[in-house]
Amino acid sequence: MTAIFTPEGPLFRATEHAGGPWSPDMLQGSATTALMTREVERLANASGFAVRRLTFDLWRPAGLRAFGVETEMLRDGRKAKTIQVRLLDSDVEIGRCTALLTAQGSESPADPFSKDAGDAAPETGAPPPAFAQKWSRYFQNVSVRLIEGALEKPGPAAAWMRLDVPMVEGESNTPLLQAVQAADFASGVGQIVDMREWTFINPEISLYFFRPPEGEWILIRSRTRAGANGAGLTMATLSDRKGPFAEVLQAMTFERRAAQAQAS
Repeated sequence: MTAIFTPEGPLFRATEHAGGPWSPDMLQGSATTALMTREVERLANASGFAVRRLTFDLWRPAGLRAFGVETEMLRDGRKAKTIQVRLLDSDVEIGRCTALLTAQGSESPADPFSKDAGDAAPETGAPPPAFAQKWSRYFQNVSVRLIEGALEKPGPAAAWMRLDVPMVEGESNTPLLQAVQAADFASGVGQIVDMREWTFINPEISLYFFRPPEGEWILIRSRTRAGANGAGLTMATLSDRKGPFAEVLQAMTFERRAAQAQAS
């Protein structure tokens, strides 16, 4: 069965389907963040608290290896809890997730200033060009339907995404896992540069939830700003069929490609 990770005792071994855009032997960021989120969601469900913020620091490239996951409760409050999840390659920490969970109330106020318009459904969108779908082995297992903009052209865009294989073999992908794996593509969806001339990376990503996501399809509406000294910021809104449910921020670093690479 096709899956991104297969359980191996207490570890999770990345399969060839986890390969990212920089090298087929290195994990897609969506895989690392979703694997850590799986542990956050388990703890949130056990406590009855809601996931409100996920901040990921992606410290080192991760190969197609077996990874361990360690958790620690940093603060166990009555109204808010802070959890830390570490992703380990043997004794080497690859990345870390800090999660904020909050107690769930019985009701919420109405928002009279919300002007969220309904988005076109994924069934109305268009798939990206075939070459774009081949940007990574992982991405080939993601269904994409564009409703605004284009993946292969610079500028803001909006795309529905759905991971079509299990993140972990034998398990169903929850809406939260679908949201987190989709969020990693925000910088690509809203990229603003000619990728023959520039590279860009995001060593971190943060998601802020104001309600739980629902369903399989996640809409990313993304835009990027370039600043000074190679810095940038990608901002995205995540929606499901009912409307927006989270905001995403990614700190970006831009580097100009060498002249020889541009000419090739």
